[in-house]
This record gives sequence, structure tokens and C-alpha cells, in this order.
Amino acid sequence: MQGTSRKTSVLFWFLLLALIGIRIRADASLLPPLLLALVLLAGSIDIPIAKIRMRKPAHTWESVHLLEKIFSVSLEDFFDKKRFFDTTITVNLGGFAIPLACACYLGMTHPNLASLEICIVMIAVTHIMATFYDGFGIKIPDYIGVVPLLLALLLAPDDAAMVMFVAGVSGVLIGLCTVLGTIDAEQQGCARISLGGAGSFHAVYVMMLLAMLLDVVL
Repeated sequence: MQGTSRKTSVLFWFLLLALIGIRIRADASLLPPLLLALVLLAGSIDIPIAKIRMRKPAHTWESVHLLEKIFSVSLEDFFDKKRFFDTTITVNLGGFAIPLACACYLGMTHPNLASLEICIVMIAVTHIMATFYDGFGIKIPDYIGVVPLLLALLLAPDDAAMVMFVAGVSGVLIGLCTVLGTIDAEQQGCARISLGGAGSFHAVYVMMLLAMLLDVVL
């Protein structure tokens, strides 16, 4: 997946195996870790949903190579001489579609007012903390999952894991959509924007992992 190094992928699989071990020792269900494994496997699948025209930033070759090194951006995005990008908007199967579907299902089957409250907060937090990088797309901090974790422990200590998962995942992913809607295509641009993929997959995965770990700890 674009934006994820091999080292990070190995780390995520290692953390998943550790979670499985912890849940086995706690005699807890293995369905959540299996869901997390599905998220990892589907993280390389981006589903195109729209195309827009965006300005191509005037990067030097040094800055382009820096983008490639930091964010794994393809150099092919900058090869042609067009002054604009035909930007593809995609939804990542593992980092957006599957987590959001699960969060919606759990939210309907386990309704909790705290989930709605924290979700609204997370939409705002994501919108504020997200950054659009020319040539790459939308980036949110990998540690953003700490916010719904603390809020869930404060507002719903008896059901913190469920509330964190529902509110955190749905709030962050909806927040990504609000960020997408505020991008100025005349001033900013990149070849592709992946919702739940490059720039946000790490944060979504870590948040789901923390919620599943919290479920065992509490």
C-alpha cells in the first residue's frame, strides 16, 4: 500500500499476533483480531469513486524525491508535463469501507449516547489535525486514536472499548470526508487521494488495535 513501508507492515502483523496471544490467554473472542487481519489484507485495495482536476504543484526534483522517500509517492505522478492532475479519489477497502461498516453495525446494535458525542468530537479533531500535502494527499497523525480512547474511558467506562471503536473509527473517517470537501483544487493538488489509505490507514489500524486491546484489559 502506498505510504506504508515494509517495516511498518511487519510491525502491524507482529502487533496483531501479539493481540491474538493476549486474547487467547484472556479466553476472549478471536473474531476482532480476524477482522483486523482482514483490514491488513484489504489495505492494498483502493476503490475509485470519483475524479477531479487539481493543480499540479511546482516541485523541484529534490522535493519530489523527498516525497517518494517520506510518503512512498510514485515518481510517475510527476513525469508528464501537464500543469494539472486528473486526481482519482479512492476509498480504501481495509482502511475505510470495512472499518466504517463495522462501526455502523456496532453503533446500531449497541447504541450509546457517548458514541455519538465522541464521534462528533472526533470529526472536529480530525478536521483540525489533518494536513493536506501537495503531491501526497491527506495525512492524519497516527496517534489520533488516543483521543477517543481517553474520552471513552471518561464518558463510558463500562463500555469503553465498544464506544472507542464506534466513535473513533466513524469520527475519523467522516472527518476525512470533511477535509476532502474543503481542499482548494485551484491551489493544492496530488495525483490520487485515498480515504482510509495512504496518510490515514496507520491511524485507523492503531485505533482499532487499541480498542480491541482495551476490550481485554477492562
